[in-house]
Amino acid sequence: MAEEIVHVFKCSAEGGESTVPAGSRIVLLFGWAAKNRGLVQAFLNAQTTTISLNGAAPIDISDSYSAIKELPAGGFPGAKFASNVRHDTGVTLSAGQSLQADVTIAVSNPVIDFFDEETHRPVLFQPGQPASFSCRITASA
Repeated sequence: MAEEIVHVFKCSAEGGESTVPAGSRIVLLFGWAAKNRGLVQAFLNAQTTTISLNGAAPIDISDSYSAIKELPAGGFPGAKFASNVRHDTGVTLSAGQSLQADVTIAVSNPVIDFFDEETHRPVLFQPGQPASFSCRITASA
């Protein structure tokens, strides 16, 4: 059984659909990146992250983020450090089958999301404004 990694944020940003080979076991990947280790740690301390598969009750995976690691040069614009979640869904898709993955991230206090390129001021990820990312993963025939 082949493992297929699906980048949830990328899938969500590109229309919310992804196709994988039939017989693939689905592993979801997403994370948080920032210009320094402290900003990533601040996010980790403030976040609550849940995953829902096929509309089931959300599962809290807040403790599933990896250790903070330094990114290779040019790896992610404006970011030098990251922490990722690699979530094995345990789901293997046959031809024509789909899996709906919904990730929601909320924070308990304001966290710097990124810095505006023109003003160089921080743009904050605010409590009470959770970010949701959805991806429908379908196995090819």
